[in-house]
Amino acid sequence: MEKYEKLLNMLMDFNSDIRFAAVCDKDGKILWNSKRTNVKNMVPMTDTKKTLQRAVNAWDERSKITGMVGRGLYVIAAYEKIKRITIPLDNKHILFISIDNFHSKASNKKSYGHLVEMGKIMSIVDFVNSAN
Repeated sequence: MEKYEKLLNMLMDFNSDIRFAAVCDKDGKILWNSKRTNVKNMVPMTDTKKTLQRAVNAWDERSKITGMVGRGLYVIAAYEKIKRITIPLDNKHILFISIDNFHSKASNKKSYGHLVEMGKIMSIVDFVNSAN
């Protein structure tokens, strides 16, 4: 599926704070991924895969209340160093994004309120999902 490769490329081009982005299937298996050059993984890939499996299970649970609250859009987990975002792409795929949680990489100053531009990220997701 070329569209998911395109999605990852567009996201990485859009925001230099994105460290890593991946699309996984409903089993938590990473199908496509992109990592920023010169960025070291803070979390080993084996642990990231476990996180993805938990995210898949959590989205399955959230789907049980869709009729009451609408379709789930995204979840952000914020940590001191990074934010981790999961976005359901369709019934079979989830997008995972890891974003730096620093206001300025040059100054290395933490910014716990560093905003994630979810509107723009969701616009890119919608654009790629709507393309045939």
